This record gives sequence, C-alpha cells and structure tokens, in this order.
Amino acid sequence: GVQLLNTDDILYLETRDRLLHYHTAADTWSVRGSLQKAEKELAPYHFAKCNQCYLVNLRYVRAVQNDMVQVGEDRLEISRRQRAAFLTAVASYIGGVL
Repeated sequence: GVQLLNTDDILYLETRDRLLHYHTAADTWSVRGSLQKAEKELAPYHFAKCNQCYLVNLRYVRAVQNDMVQVGEDRLEISRRQRAAFLTAVASYIGGVL
C-alpha cells in the first residue's frame, strides 16, 4: 500500500538494512530508497544530515550536546564530518524561526 506522510510529521529518516526508515512521533515507516535522494527532496523542508545514517527535521531538534542531537525523544550521533554543516543548519533554522 501507500502511506502519505506530511513532512511536518517526520522527526528524522534513518538508513539501515538497505531500507529508509521514516520516524514519526506515532510510528516508523520503512521503504526502499536512498538517504541521498531523500536529502535532495527534503532540503526545502528544513532537513539536515547529522551523519551518513540520519537526516533530521530541524523543527524537532530539542538539544545538541557534544556529539549528540536530541530529536524528539531519540538521541542521534553527529559525525565529525557532518558536524560543522549540521550545526550551521541548526543555527540558521533557529535564527529564521525566532
């Protein structure tokens, strides 16, 4: 079947076991797909990559501490490679919202 998700409902995307997992507050939806393609499609909706496995909806970032970001109730690792770009995206998003 087909499940339509509003981008505002997606907390983050995770790639694992050759599947793309869409995490929402209510459930997790798994589909075949690439994080790279999803990143391009979701860029206009304030999603940013915190490492090679996660694409985070900046709307749901609750805290950034050391090498971890809290998204909703989950804590995700921020890679050294993505750290600067991710923190810039978070700061830019917060600056635009406030």
